[in-house]
Amino acid sequence: MIRTQLIAKILSYSSCKRCQTIASIGIVGLLGQTHSALAVSDNPDVHELMRLVRLQSQQIHELQTRLSKVEKQPNIHPNKTSMKVASKTPAHPYHHTLQAGPVEPVKFSGDETPPFQKNNVTYPLKPAPPGTYAAVSDIPNNASPVMGVTSQIPSNSSTTSIGGLVLKWGQGLPTFATPDDAYSFKVRGRVLADYGATFGSRYRDLNVSRTIMRAARLGVEGHARQLSWVFEADFADNKPEVMSAFMMWSQKVQKKTLDFALGNIFNERGFDGSTGSAQTVFLDRDLVANTILPARGWYGVGGMFKAVGKDWHVAAQISGDNVNSANATTNVRDNLTYMARTHYIPWRGKNSLIHLGLWGFYEDVKPAANFSQRLRLLARTNDAFSMQLGPVVPISNSLAGGVELFGIWKSSWVLFEYGARHLQFRDTLPVTSQENISDLGKSGTIQALSAQAGLFLTGETPNYFARTGMWSSPRLLHPVIDGGWGAWELSGRWDWANSSRIPSGAEAWTATLGLNWYLLSFARLTLNYTRAQVTNKSGNYIGNNSGNSIGLRSGITF
Repeated sequence: MIRTQLIAKILSYSSCKRCQTIASIGIVGLLGQTHSALAVSDNPDVHELMRLVRLQSQQIHELQTRLSKVEKQPNIHPNKTSMKVASKTPAHPYHHTLQAGPVEPVKFSGDETPPFQKNNVTYPLKPAPPGTYAAVSDIPNNASPVMGVTSQIPSNSSTTSIGGLVLKWGQGLPTFATPDDAYSFKVRGRVLADYGATFGSRYRDLNVSRTIMRAARLGVEGHARQLSWVFEADFADNKPEVMSAFMMWSQKVQKKTLDFALGNIFNERGFDGSTGSAQTVFLDRDLVANTILPARGWYGVGGMFKAVGKDWHVAAQISGDNVNSANATTNVRDNLTYMARTHYIPWRGKNSLIHLGLWGFYEDVKPAANFSQRLRLLARTNDAFSMQLGPVVPISNSLAGGVELFGIWKSSWVLFEYGARHLQFRDTLPVTSQENISDLGKSGTIQALSAQAGLFLTGETPNYFARTGMWSSPRLLHPVIDGGWGAWELSGRWDWANSSRIPSGAEAWTATLGLNWYLLSFARLTLNYTRAQVTNKSGNYIGNNSGNSIGLRSGITF
């Protein structure tokens, strides 16, 4: 008790920091005299006191050393001195102990704006120039979060900062990111629920109404500086299927970005065909995307290379079958597909933009019993109302290509697409099949054409993602969640497909009117009316047939 009173008096008479430091050294020495006596005590408080004394002694010693170095350097500005001393401070071997509550206070958006979001756009917005990152609210569904791209898309999301980790609440679920956006992680997914009613067909069993789950996907995405990745599975058909599952390395070279991806990757094939299912304007992609399709389908396991410039991009892909292919159990080789696509923006103004695109693929097709293709004409709620190709003898290879012309003027847009696929049939048939022998060695061509246009009635800029030339999510001027009326888009499309130049070919056209109501950038309701006409030479519904369909979708992407 006497020693404690003495310590208090010494500290009270020490008026300057230098004197207090010297006094503290004396105190440590005074306490050190009792070290031996305290060490033999079994009282835990005594041991804790001794640990604190030793720690304070070490800190005082280091402080005295730094002060001595400073006093040996005259004519140094105080601010510079403090900066220099702080930079040379060694790491202390402190023993950290757990404490209740966060180490640092939780700061919500509005209390303090993180540095990387100081330039965020606030609602209500003004229409952004077409083709800029401000015209969209997210990257395309099938892309990975490439560093330097996601950070350029303005965000009005709420943020929470905890312990140096930033949580962005832009699309329902949070994105975990570092303040400099060098690292991020996010749970992603989409839920698309469709209803469709068909009427007016001369075949009664085609006049049906159905509900389906167009997509029920769940996955993750993230990036660590130049490395980004995506994994996503779909449960729409009551069975899991792997969709996008790849990693990508991105590198800046002379103001251009080079992307290298490996895994199960979505096709880059046409404007509508390169767009994810949740971001297409209509309930289904156009007939160019659905008709001019490689045998392996929409996905393939392989590699992709992209080069992206200011107004252009080039993508090349080599891949085998989809990861969900049955080849793993049948031990049959993959279909090998070589695919390429490029786009160029020759004109970009404050209110307008022109996009030109070119794409193609060549495929070496594995042996099969026959070839057939069924093309939906009334979205996915009526697969039976379709354009039927085949079955005919199997194909050995095919060569396909297409062109794109897209333009924006203020809140309106227009898109023209054309594609053709030349099929080469095999010279021989499998032993188990001897049908259509007369078609051996023949060839034929499938063609498709699409013309579509749209207008945002509420003034938004069309959601064109200029980096890779495809649709993305729009940026709303008046989101419903902020008391607005959302975004309303009116659209129309006419499609045509013809495969009459191949055995058992067919011909069809469709006309569709659509209305999209975007409650938020990632939540919308879609209404489509479609009129279809088809002439089939094979299948269950041969001859001329026509019908009408009304389709409705509720969709959310997070």
